[in-house]
Amino acid sequence: MSPAIRHTALGTRRPNPSQVRTVTAALAVGVVAVGGWALVERAETVETLLFLALAVSIVGVSVGYLSERYQRRHLEHLSESRDLLQQTVRSPLSVGALLGRLCQIFGADFAEVVVLPPDAPDQGALLVRVRGGRTTESSEAVDENLLADVFSVIVPASLSLVLREGAGPVQSDAMLARRGLRGAVMAALSVEGRILGSLMVGRCRGDPRSFTEEDRRLLEALAPQVGVTVEKLRLDERINHQAFHDSLTGLANRVLFADRVVHALERRVEPGRLRAAILFIDLDDFKVVNDSLGHPSGDLLLQGVTRRLRRVVRPFDTVARLGGDEFSVLIEDLAGPEEAVAVAERFLEELTGAFDLHGTPVTIGASIGIAIADRPSMTYDHLLREADVAMYRAKERGKATVETFDAGMQRSLERRLRLKADLEQAVSAGELFVEYQPIVALESGSVVGVEALARWDSLGLGRIGPREFIPVAEASGLIREIGRQVLRTACEQAVRWSAGGSGRDLSVSVNLSPRQLLHPDFAEEVAAILRETYLSPSLLNLEITESLLVENTATTLERLRALKDLGVTIAIDDFGTGYSSLGELKFLPVDVLKIPKSFVDNVATDERERAFLAGIIGLGRTLDLRVVAVGVEHADQLDELRGMSCDLVQGFHLAGPLDADGVADLLSRQAASAGTACGAGPWQALAQRPSGDTGSLLRSA
Repeated sequence: MSPAIRHTALGTRRPNPSQVRTVTAALAVGVVAVGGWALVERAETVETLLFLALAVSIVGVSVGYLSERYQRRHLEHLSESRDLLQQTVRSPLSVGALLGRLCQIFGADFAEVVVLPPDAPDQGALLVRVRGGRTTESSEAVDENLLADVFSVIVPASLSLVLREGAGPVQSDAMLARRGLRGAVMAALSVEGRILGSLMVGRCRGDPRSFTEEDRRLLEALAPQVGVTVEKLRLDERINHQAFHDSLTGLANRVLFADRVVHALERRVEPGRLRAAILFIDLDDFKVVNDSLGHPSGDLLLQGVTRRLRRVVRPFDTVARLGGDEFSVLIEDLAGPEEAVAVAERFLEELTGAFDLHGTPVTIGASIGIAIADRPSMTYDHLLREADVAMYRAKERGKATVETFDAGMQRSLERRLRLKADLEQAVSAGELFVEYQPIVALESGSVVGVEALARWDSLGLGRIGPREFIPVAEASGLIREIGRQVLRTACEQAVRWSAGGSGRDLSVSVNLSPRQLLHPDFAEEVAAILRETYLSPSLLNLEITESLLVENTATTLERLRALKDLGVTIAIDDFGTGYSSLGELKFLPVDVLKIPKSFVDNVATDERERAFLAGIIGLGRTLDLRVVAVGVEHADQLDELRGMSCDLVQGFHLAGPLDADGVADLLSRQAASAGTACGAGPWQALAQRPSGDTGSLLRSA
């Protein structure tokens, strides 16, 4: 045991310099008094004076010797104390171990360090205490009392003070009372002039000893070393946190999440319980928000999503951001899969409210896949892969959807991966082509336009319908290039038809994906294609889904106005399915409403459907908008629509999708039989239903 520890362990107090001088002087006076009295009795005056002079010299030498010895002993003690702290710094001990060293040095049974948060006060201060050999660590709110305690040590003369019970001021008594101490010595915890917090060493009320000025100076001398140690530990903790947490959201990262899942899979659970489940969450159309509003808004959205996700899960569940807009949740100790599904559905409910992104309200959905660890052989990679597969199935079903993994999903994923690879090659090689479905004016029976439809004949997989390859294109980011190719092809072809033998201008309609429309440069892309193909802007009709208006109102309106400034027409596709406000419809920069096939199917047989459809057509007429009924497949449907004065119709009863030559032939034949009424007869012959899916371009419906 070192001298410092042995000295304090015995409970002996170290004398301060004034005490040393007092004791020494008292001893010297005693010696002089005894010797002087003896000489006086012998009446030897000269010898007496000589003795007194010698005694005074001895006293001076003794006082100087003992004072120098005390100073040397103080320096030795300070050095030994620092050595003890250096041992703590070099060893992988905690702040609690460091405080334990201070208790040894000062012969105390209480030590405390308060470390203020480095950034925002709402993070809480670190509070570590050692009392009677037991260490506690907590986070405490940074309030007025805590700040007053910490900064009470900043006095004009020093960065330390001695606290004695009953000696005042009131703040000191309150600090001692809150900690149950009789006395304490306190110093500022500082590094390079920065106040990190405070350091305190104290003795409980049962200990009669008091701290001295020497204790204060010693703690003040040791405080910078403690501050450096605490700063180093805090830096190590920050580095460790950054290694295992996402810097933007503060959630666990992929590494920490994998470790938590592995440990969860290794745990034993009670019979009838499941070890764990994983939720794989992918935000719907996040890239659209990022591209249209910018990355700062995208980051703000991710942080908002994080807060809502944390409101749903239990405190001991693990929430992670795996990268980009992908999140995952580990849920442990489940009674059944339905508990994981309930968590996923609650999260979708949390997402229904709009996010305020720098003044722009944005709503966003999520596709969630669930994988259940219901087999002993499950591994982390296996579980995450199944959750990912289930998430892709949720994407295919639409937005804001939850799917739980089953074996059939794996086969679907394998086909999807092959489709993605083949589609990338097809797009780069220009293998996709366009077909055109005629749009007919009911009043005249004339073909007035066509809708451009993307088609893909895969060399290895055969004809792939839009319902299957468009979602793959959306997810892979190929949709913008596909949309660009189809738009250019359709514009070029419209110019050729106009210059052909029919001598008629034919409008061409092109469906837009959200990623196209919300891209900041899309209006410029359209303007460039119009210039390069020499197509009149009035002959280009761009179609957007009603749901896009509902989900991204501000940004969508901005993009639509930019397109309207070019002179193109705008149509709302699938009108009536997106729950848009009819009150806002009159302010939208649109020209056409397209009624979906589902509203046309029963118009000839269902009175309510007929009334509903008539209401939409009447609304369009009131707002001076043209109305197109899609999916007309029977003559009785056509008759009903004619009776409602619908403007335009489209469907297999009139004509199926045709290639460019087929449309040219149709125009020639119609020109030859000008005046033929729209209905049965000639239109039946034109109804060519090609094999495969015939959904519209850039949408899966």
